[in-house]
Amino acid sequence: MIPTPFALAVLLLALFCKGAQMPRALLLCSLFGASAAIALPGLGGAPITPAILLMPFVVWRALREQGVDAVARPLAWPQAGFWLLLLVTWGVLSAYFAPRYFAGQTLLYGTDRGSMAGVRLLPLQPLSTNLTQAAYAVAAVGVFASVAALLRVPGRLAAFGDAVLLVTALNVVAALINLVELHLPVPSLLEHVRNAGYAILVGGEVSGLQRISGTFAEASAFAAYTLPLFAFCATLWRAGVRPRWSGALALATLGLLLLSTSSTAYATLAAYVVLVAVGAAWHATTGRAAVRFGFGAWLLWAAAVGACLVMLLEPGTIDRLARFFGVTLIRKLDSLSGIERGSWNLQAWINFLDVHGIGVGLGSARASSFALVLLSNVGVLGTLLFLAFLGRVLVPARAAAVAEDAAAEAVRRAARHAVLAGVIAACVSGVVFDLGVAFYTYAAAAVATTAPGLRKRHEVRHAAA
Repeated sequence: MIPTPFALAVLLLALFCKGAQMPRALLLCSLFGASAAIALPGLGGAPITPAILLMPFVVWRALREQGVDAVARPLAWPQAGFWLLLLVTWGVLSAYFAPRYFAGQTLLYGTDRGSMAGVRLLPLQPLSTNLTQAAYAVAAVGVFASVAALLRVPGRLAAFGDAVLLVTALNVVAALINLVELHLPVPSLLEHVRNAGYAILVGGEVSGLQRISGTFAEASAFAAYTLPLFAFCATLWRAGVRPRWSGALALATLGLLLLSTSSTAYATLAAYVVLVAVGAAWHATTGRAAVRFGFGAWLLWAAAVGACLVMLLEPGTIDRLARFFGVTLIRKLDSLSGIERGSWNLQAWINFLDVHGIGVGLGSARASSFALVLLSNVGVLGTLLFLAFLGRVLVPARAAAVAEDAAAEAVRRAARHAVLAGVIAACVSGVVFDLGVAFYTYAAAAVATTAPGLRKRHEVRHAAA
């Protein structure tokens, strides 16, 4: 193992952060997605990222502060964590047995960190990625259960919302630094952050715009991380929670996503907006929510009027926009990258058929869509288990929706929107099973409920104060 300066930073966080601060520390570490806290030469230099290194300390804090019962409760039937636990158990078993049982029966696109050849077509066999992806999956269970337990205490859900706003602000600053480095002859600061050994695809130009990657290895990874932040902040803004900060950060994040030139950003934004609009229309027509035209509706109306005026005064604008989105979305499929990723998806579907829907094992096959990653790696059973987990997160039980105040419920709703945006982004361009520590942190916040006893003591203390 080779530690880096990030390892010292993580250890300091683990030493000085109390249980209430651990979710914030975990989100902060997740911002450094292309950073290595520890390199593992034995696995071809596979990195342990800061968030993964902090994870055991988060579990330890949760066990010490809340107890074993509180950490195990989110994993019990019929909670969302129960389905996640079954999924990860099936995934770990498949990572070991499937590549051996079906060895040589299909060709797949995979990578082995013991080789420097990168992603290539090879026969099904045990790979180092079976081990690493299984480890990340186990870490996901630990993150989900521990964060849900830590957020049981009254007031912590609201604090979690503030933590997401802080991380969003830092992500915006990092993206702006990235833009300065791309456009001005200044020394690069972010290259010292991207030390995980990943293939770094920084810079590049699309229709005159520089691609934004922030602290990540490429623009699509930046977009996949930033999209849930946008959904979270926009939802808080609509709920009136810290409207100045949440609104400003949502607007800044949206602007950076539009400037990123990432097809992942554009496709996910379009799908997310459509789903949110359909959901709002459904709630309005079924009487669950009243139709309201607030500041957001007026803002959209003003944007539409402004766009019409621009097209009338500058008719060439629509042609330039059409060419831009043609390059980033439509003709993207005809590029070398698009053709390569299309072949990954086709081969992943072939893998799914070749092993009769059982899966080639967690971590074996790569694809360019999380949906095909699920089908090819963990098969029909694993896909159904993930859908059950996702359903419990996005549509919680009515009893779980009771919060100690409106701000906490708004944070829970914002976390559900972040999970939705994260899943859409993964289905657009996700290449592996691991959805990241931030995703499971949002999922834990989405289902976190305050313990009745803790809520009562909190209300008593609040009344006495």
